[in-house]
Order: sequence, then structure tokens, then C-alpha cells
Amino acid sequence: MKPIALLTDFGLEDYYVGAMKGVILSISPNAPIIDISHNIRPQDIRSAAFVLAACWRDFPEGTIFVAVVDPGVGSDRRAILATAEGRFFVAPDNGLLSFVLNGGSVLAFQLTNEKYFKHPISRTFHGRDIFAPVAAHLSNGTPPEEFGPQIRDFVRFESSRPRRNSNGEAEGEIIYIDVFGNLVTNLRRGDVPAEFVIEINGHQTSRLAEFYAGETAGEIFAIFGSAGYLEISANRDSAARLLNANVGEKVLVKEQDVYVS
Repeated sequence: MKPIALLTDFGLEDYYVGAMKGVILSISPNAPIIDISHNIRPQDIRSAAFVLAACWRDFPEGTIFVAVVDPGVGSDRRAILATAEGRFFVAPDNGLLSFVLNGGSVLAFQLTNEKYFKHPISRTFHGRDIFAPVAAHLSNGTPPEEFGPQIRDFVRFESSRPRRNSNGEAEGEIIYIDVFGNLVTNLRRGDVPAEFVIEINGHQTSRLAEFYAGETAGEIFAIFGSAGYLEISANRDSAARLLNANVGEKVLVKEQDVYVS
């Protein structure tokens, strides 16, 4: 049985996640179901895309990812199934799979074969009535082409990339904030010089840590996180709270030798 991994913004207080799991198990009783997260901020497609991109290669080939952050549910947005590097992705066609589908050998299909849906189909809960049953049938061995026609015009938004300003400084931005308040930026190691000053919301730090516990509680510092991006953090505290920072905030990286205090 192919494992099925769930990623949603549904939370765990309502019945939505349980209903999806019930549908999956009704069709594929032995399918292993893994929860990636159900705490994506409501309707935050880009955060969901980042979380999926950060972890999908950690799963074995054959895994079926069901990713549902779907503010367009019930509209004319398409439902799709994509395959990449031996894994399957079932999601609304709203950009959620952007980072997965950005390269390599990718196939995508529009989900149109209602034989594999749960009926009646709700206009407000495609996670239960379309995405979950399709994943279950995939887990049972139904080939992707059975679910609908192949498409090539699936929705992708551009990944946010740092740029260089006229002073040669790297300008990045916060692309995700985790539950600890760590500010994940789009900056990678090649964007950060050996001696630097990072500026965000008027606060500056030149401290690059190797691990969280080595820093003073409440002190702002930078660290390269497990996803490979530069994070702005505070040991035993929330950098997001301390800096009053949100997704989309600009982050400036200066060479320390041109920094004037």
C-alpha cells in the first residue's frame, strides 16, 4: 500500500481531517496515513507550498501527498494529480504545488473522472469528496491517467528569490514563520557573506549561530535551518513576536565592512 501524507489548513478542532481519513480508509483500508500538518494558516497557499517543498523528499517513493489549502473550493479552479520523482501529489490547481513542479520530469492530470469521487460532491469540501478518494484509489494501484486528461498549464507562482540592490546588498524576505516564531527567509548560504549584518524592521544582528541552545535567551540571531534557508531566531522566544515581523517582510544582508553604525 502506498502511504498517504496529509497537509491542510483545517486544524484539528473540527471534523474535516477525520472525515478525509474516514473516506481514505473506506476505499483503501490498509493505507498508512501520515499527518504532515493541519495548522497551515487559513488560506495561506504559499506557506503550504513551502512546507510541502521542505519535506516531500523525506518521504519514500510511492508516497501520495494530499495537500488541501483551497480558498477557491467550489469555483472553476481545477483539481489535479501530479507525479514527480516517483511520488504523487493531489491538490487544487492554485499554485500549492509550485515548488514541487518547478523542475525535472513532471506529469500532471486534471481530476475529471467522477467514478473515483465520493458522491454527492460538496461544493465546500473537495478534500473529502475529491482529493481523499482519489488518493485512496491511487494507493490501491489505480494509474494516474485513469483520473483525467493530462495537462501542462497547471498553475505555478514564481519562487521568491533574493536580489541585489544598487549597493550590492542582498535583499531577501520572510517566506514562512514556524510555530516557534522562527522567521524563515529566502536567503541561502551563498547570499550571506562571512562577515555580515542582517537588518529587519530596524533591528540588526551579525550573529550566525550553529544551534539554538548556544545563544542567550531572547537574543536575536541568524541560523541556517533544516530546509537550507537562513532563519532569524531567538532562543526560548519568538523572533516573530520580538521583531513584530510577518511573512513578506524585507530582510537586508550587508557586508560588515561597509556597515556604518
